[in-house]
Amino acid sequence: MTPETIAHYRISAKLGEGAMGEVYRATDSKLGREVAIKLIPEDFARDAQRMARFTREAQVLASLNHPNIAAIYGVEDRALIMELVEGPTLAERIKQGPIPLEEALEIARQIADGLEAAHDKGVVHRDLKPANIKMTPSGTIKLLDFGLAKADNPWAAPIEDSPTLTVATTGAGMILGTPGYMAPEQARGKIVDKRADIWAYGVILYEMLTGTQLFKGETVTDILASVVRQDPDLSRVPAKVRPLLARCLEKDAKRRLRDIGDAALLLNHATAPAAASTTGGTLRWLLVGLAGLLLVALAWVSYVHFRETPPAVETVRFPIWPAELSPIGSGVFAISPNGRYVAFGAFAADGVPRIWLRPLDQLAARPLQGGEINRSSLALFWSPDSRSLAYWADEKLKRIDISGGSPQTIADIPGNAVGGSWNRDGIIILGGGQGVMQVPAAGGTLSAVTKAPAGSSGHFLPHFLPDGRHFLYLRAGAAGSRAVYVGSLDAKPEEQSDTPLLKGDFAAAYAPGPDPNVGQLLYMRDRTLLAQPFDAGRRELSGEPAPVAEQLVVSAGLGLGYFSTSDTGTLTYFTGISGNSHLTWFNREGQTGATPVEPSRLGGAVKLSPGGTRAAIVRVDEANSPDIWQIDLVKGLSTRFTFDAAGDFAPTWSPDGSRIAWQSVRDGSPGLYSKPSDGSGNDELLYKFSAGPPPALTDWTRDGRYLVYAYGSDIWALTVAEGTPETRKPVRLVQGDRNQLGAYVSPDQRWVAYMSNESGRQDLYVQPFAPGSNSAGQPVGGKWMVSNGTLGMARWRDDGKELLFLGTDGGVMAVDLAPGPVFNASAPKLLFQLPRVVLTMSPNPGTIVDVTRDHQRFLVALPIVDPTGGLIVALNWQSLLRK
Repeated sequence: MTPETIAHYRISAKLGEGAMGEVYRATDSKLGREVAIKLIPEDFARDAQRMARFTREAQVLASLNHPNIAAIYGVEDRALIMELVEGPTLAERIKQGPIPLEEALEIARQIADGLEAAHDKGVVHRDLKPANIKMTPSGTIKLLDFGLAKADNPWAAPIEDSPTLTVATTGAGMILGTPGYMAPEQARGKIVDKRADIWAYGVILYEMLTGTQLFKGETVTDILASVVRQDPDLSRVPAKVRPLLARCLEKDAKRRLRDIGDAALLLNHATAPAAASTTGGTLRWLLVGLAGLLLVALAWVSYVHFRETPPAVETVRFPIWPAELSPIGSGVFAISPNGRYVAFGAFAADGVPRIWLRPLDQLAARPLQGGEINRSSLALFWSPDSRSLAYWADEKLKRIDISGGSPQTIADIPGNAVGGSWNRDGIIILGGGQGVMQVPAAGGTLSAVTKAPAGSSGHFLPHFLPDGRHFLYLRAGAAGSRAVYVGSLDAKPEEQSDTPLLKGDFAAAYAPGPDPNVGQLLYMRDRTLLAQPFDAGRRELSGEPAPVAEQLVVSAGLGLGYFSTSDTGTLTYFTGISGNSHLTWFNREGQTGATPVEPSRLGGAVKLSPGGTRAAIVRVDEANSPDIWQIDLVKGLSTRFTFDAAGDFAPTWSPDGSRIAWQSVRDGSPGLYSKPSDGSGNDELLYKFSAGPPPALTDWTRDGRYLVYAYGSDIWALTVAEGTPETRKPVRLVQGDRNQLGAYVSPDQRWVAYMSNESGRQDLYVQPFAPGSNSAGQPVGGKWMVSNGTLGMARWRDDGKELLFLGTDGGVMAVDLAPGPVFNASAPKLLFQLPRVVLTMSPNPGTIVDVTRDHQRFLVALPIVDPTGGLIVALNWQSLLRK
């Protein structure tokens, strides 16, 4: 939490954070000047080693007084009051490409002057790197962060006292950190003196002149090995600078340049014009003339050379998804604001979905202990300090610290939160069917920020802008229309702007540039990720969009593109699974048959007709409109069945196959509809719901009398064999404290099987099917748990002797049923294992699998997979925008 004041300093903004604490912009209320305050966290203050470093930095800075070193103004408890240095870091400048020679040498002179002043005081920086060097608007260079400096000379630097390893992207997109600037003796843990700073100085000068990292590697170990063993290749730098770099980058410290002041002499030599002396007047004038011509030529060459745009640092992309893990069906993942970690929902061999954490400077991901997450969760996002994660699980919004500890509940969220964002003031916003809601990150009650109108699908996927008050979000209209809007925490729900920022089917996110308020708006068009210049302060788009990545995974129904961006510019996105699926037959042994129809973009349930020769599916067209289609599985032909502009979902066959029922939101209200399966006639309204989300229709009883569906948290039956939409009355079948869904009735209509998470996990239960009551007027009792975890697909065999369901690991499980007055089932047994991709890309895998009534053949919607895809990290992706 950002403090409001420290002593007589008023905090105005957080500037960043490092290994030793957080840095804030503040105003000195006594002197009226802007300052920077480095604040060490309270838990760090209790650490003797960290406090020793903090005290050492204060003492070191107090001993230095030089225009090229950021000054210290005072100490307040656990806070350093320092000079506020405006402008970008040298690391940000190097990212733009090589620095012209004269400019680079002037920067090098000032760095050398600052280092010389420190070395004269017996102070060695130890953590000199471009990220610790600021460039003010006036051109003055300032050295920062002496938190690891040592005032003894020489001194030992054991490994445990080495600089904190951080992830940076300072050259060619490699994953690097402080080890890239360590001298060989420092990397080995040997005795170190000021010549370690001279080594780092040489590395920095090389990077300025080439725009690339000198020592590279995929891991910290690789980088350190490169520092110790690799001889620097200086062929890319101008010849006149090579002598200086060769002296600075001697691996043997004894042969290295001893004093940084000597670098000034070599810099002067690098820029001094060639001189010649002669006593002959004619020869003198001849040489002067030749020199003049040479200067003119050099001036022309310099003019042409420096007019050229420095070559942009290339974008680097690499996959990070562990082969042993599978993404959960909703595919949630997020990169941390500082660009160092990627969190994602996945499950391993045990089938339990968890949050996994992959630090980008390490090769392996680890699960967060206690971080179990729902397979259908659509909310996983970071705290602004990159220390905690918020996520939706078990009908609650939770937070968990990535360093360890049990998750904490922030708020009860009965319905799935569709995206979320967390600002620096400790406010969380969430998307959902009723609109965007807010809640304190410390815990509390939800309150409305926006209000979705009647007939709207909701307001989804909010994303805070840098000011922490405005945010982007997606409005989804009833007829499929969508657009991105800018909302405000300072406006009432009914007063939010009705002017769309961007019309389109997918949500957007903001990627800041060097100026946090000027960056790029990232959004999807079809499956292509685009970036368009965006002024976050003015909330205005400009210019034209440019492609960044193609063939991303999307969830068209939610307007979700599978990408995430950090505040530091690192981008992650998911590829490899197309928007299309193909229907494939499996037998009871798991062997596949011919694909009955061409691939298509499916958006929901797959339902076989009673005879098993036709299938009803939800197909999404190019305009992202879901409709019911029929598939002739014998001829391989597909025909459209519904044509309304509103989305149509959850097809369900009548027991004789003559009609299909479905659900839709029309005229602002959800309802159930049906019409003959041969396509004749008009859509018939069966029942209109007054409010709330759409029902989840699953079954039509064998006597044709009832439609069975989930609504709210209960299971209901609606009589459709008689009455009108106005006179029909739904009857509750199953009621509970938690969610009940996915209900199917046995062929003899004695039992109903359904899923419930009342035990804390999703399981399959069976109880008597008795709409209302029994003949004595009393509720029918009896209830049995059948599964040990399930993903749905409760199906009864036509003779009533077998019940199927999908296990949590994708296994098709069978339960034998014995006749009798009470429900009598065997232990579940595995028939075969579905391909893992079925579990990966659907939050409700049981809906995209169906079985013939004799339980001999299974029809499965298999996503089309590119084996080269996965979760991709892209570094320096902004360079694509300059091409």
